[in-house]
Amino acid sequence: MKENKIPVQTLLKGEYLKVIRFHKDLDDLSVVPHRHDHYELILVLGGNGQHTINFKKYEISPDKLFFINTGQVHQIDNFDREGWLILFGEEILNRFLQIHPQQNESGLLNSFSSNPYIVLDDTLEKIFLLIVTQIQTELIDAKQDANVLLHYISLFLLHANKAHIQQYPKDQLNPINRKQFLLIKDLVDVHYKDQHQSSFYAEVMNMDIKKVNKICRQSTGMTLFGILQERMLTESKIQLQTSSKSIKEISYDLGFNDPAFFGKFFRKHTGITPLNFREKRRV
Repeated sequence: MKENKIPVQTLLKGEYLKVIRFHKDLDDLSVVPHRHDHYELILVLGGNGQHTINFKKYEISPDKLFFINTGQVHQIDNFDREGWLILFGEEILNRFLQIHPQQNESGLLNSFSSNPYIVLDDTLEKIFLLIVTQIQTELIDAKQDANVLLHYISLFLLHANKAHIQQYPKDQLNPINRKQFLLIKDLVDVHYKDQHQSSFYAEVMNMDIKKVNKICRQSTGMTLFGILQERMLTESKIQLQTSSKSIKEISYDLGFNDPAFFGKFFRKHTGITPLNFREKRRV
């Protein structure tokens, strides 16, 4: 049985940090579903089109900043565009979160936010462009300093998170609830294939299901059951689009006892059958 082989876009190539121009001829993988070998900030300065993050469509337009997580599935339409891509790996993000732990899963870094972007005003755009220039200057310095680069990225992320919190206040959690939500998120990532009932997660968290749902709604707009369904749907789309597994094998892998139940689940959320989706979207 072959595992799903969604391609990985390797733009960082082991480097600590990289800044490259955002344009349509950057990489052949951009137009197909792919993951990244890096975290990616997309600073859009020109162009209008669409891209998808975990199969959700978002409009790309000037004066927006997007954040793409390493585990997310990304695809961008082929259209003229300009701006900057800021690419960095686990080392920078982990060091940033060690210094600023309150920023974990907050603002633009909230992987469950329905708004993985901010809209830039003139002041914020100038700040980001200045930071990009400073990063580029440091990257070509013969005595490049990793700490300097870390702090430039930290400034970038702190400004971005501050703006995200201001633009989407309903997406934010207080520190206690955020900590609990991170535990719920980790549980879902581990058990979504074998535990489909919300009661399991509430029991592990030693919390009332109403409290769990309240925390989940505050962070994602969805109940815990909705988060589970969303996680299974995203994984099913990835496997249908990139895997050689049969639909029956995929349904069992996702914890469905009967492939017919998987078919009903998929149709309910997409309006089409798994087979139709595979035929339309197969890589």
